[in-house]
Amino acid sequence: MSKKKQLLALGVACGLLFTGCGNGGNDTQDSQVKEGGSTQTPDSGEKQTLRVAWWGTTERDKLYYQINDLFMKEHPNVEIVTESPGWNDYWTSQSTAFASGSAADVVQFQSNQIGEYCSKGVLTPLDDYVKSGVINLEDWNQDFVDTGKYDDTLYMVSLGMTAQAMFVNETYLNELGMKLWPEDEDITWDEFEDYLNEVQTKLGDDTYAGLDIYNNNDLVWVWIREHCKDGEEWLDADGKFAPSEETMKAWYAYSDNIRKSGAFPSVEWTQEWNTKAWEEGAMVNRKVLFYFANANQYKIYQNSMEDKLSIRKVPVGNDGKHGDLMITSAFGISETSKNKDLAAEYIDFFVNNVEAQKIFNMELGVPASLTIQEELAATADPSDVAATEYLNMISEEAPAFVPKAPGVWAIQDEISSTAEMVATGGMSSEDAAKHIIEVANEMIAESAG
Repeated sequence: MSKKKQLLALGVACGLLFTGCGNGGNDTQDSQVKEGGSTQTPDSGEKQTLRVAWWGTTERDKLYYQINDLFMKEHPNVEIVTESPGWNDYWTSQSTAFASGSAADVVQFQSNQIGEYCSKGVLTPLDDYVKSGVINLEDWNQDFVDTGKYDDTLYMVSLGMTAQAMFVNETYLNELGMKLWPEDEDITWDEFEDYLNEVQTKLGDDTYAGLDIYNNNDLVWVWIREHCKDGEEWLDADGKFAPSEETMKAWYAYSDNIRKSGAFPSVEWTQEWNTKAWEEGAMVNRKVLFYFANANQYKIYQNSMEDKLSIRKVPVGNDGKHGDLMITSAFGISETSKNKDLAAEYIDFFVNNVEAQKIFNMELGVPASLTIQEELAATADPSDVAATEYLNMISEEAPAFVPKAPGVWAIQDEISSTAEMVATGGMSSEDAAKHIIEVANEMIAESAG
């Protein structure tokens, strides 16, 4: 089966999984919020089970378990049952669970998936819980809050925020006699390319100005937002994939041109280094000076190297347009949950309890609560403080958050695999752009159907 047909089959499968999980449950939810989200109230004294799902790792799971223990200590009548498969298995299990009506009460999402799930009516609107104070979002960064909205309705509450950032080995750069621009200054992609090429002239063999960006699935969305009309980043007025052929062609050509100039390494070199752990990668080993990654990874890189690693903003479009896309990991409540009030109380505890947040320690990025940010800053790793300042800064400059329409998120792996074809000479940038737009429109149509 071709890559294109596999993607289309995935889109059809996802649509089938959600069949029957539509908006019919919303009337029930409305009455539950007003009258009590279940037949048992959180403080009734009756034994209750709350199911919570997140994508996990061995170390991350320990943090959730500690926070869950804190919650159960305050709610001795509650037992929390958890589900935490790895990233890839997580989304397969969630699709199956929502299709069968057996999803956990509290489910973790990323803002990338908000359109896929909220459009199917399988999540509970949370605005009434916020209005009543059950979920307290006072003193929260509103730009962070908005990443949990779909059609102006809040469905998800942020556990941590990140966004693409540029990491720069400033120590190495200074050794080359190069000066880094101020942290609040914008530079364009053309200016950045010229800068990389200048850096490369000062480097020896097997060392490169930057690590290639062709397979960066988060950065491509920033590029798209910089080259589309505000509010039409993903779909145009006709419901088609919004990016033009010219926009996608330029994306593929950009990294291809830098590879050809020698400031980015070959695809084979990039792939070899990308197989290594972050702590042992090309940036840490002084093989590259510039690297794009999500801001919450800054601490990992900085604490793995002696050189000073600085954060700079992602380049803007050549017309000066910003495209930063805030990425949240967030909790939502399943529409089928019979413990919605308890689920809402649990979410509020997780994101607003100081002791819980000290345990979590920005595991998934910067907390949206300014109060929690201030509490954590007193003892936080300096790298976490720097990441927090960076995200608060770019959230003020970024265009308003627009959730990806159903079908859009799933195209990102095809975007990067097509970029690999361009990088290895198997496809031109122009043909790659035409291919992506064709596949994207078919996936969007399948999802809508």
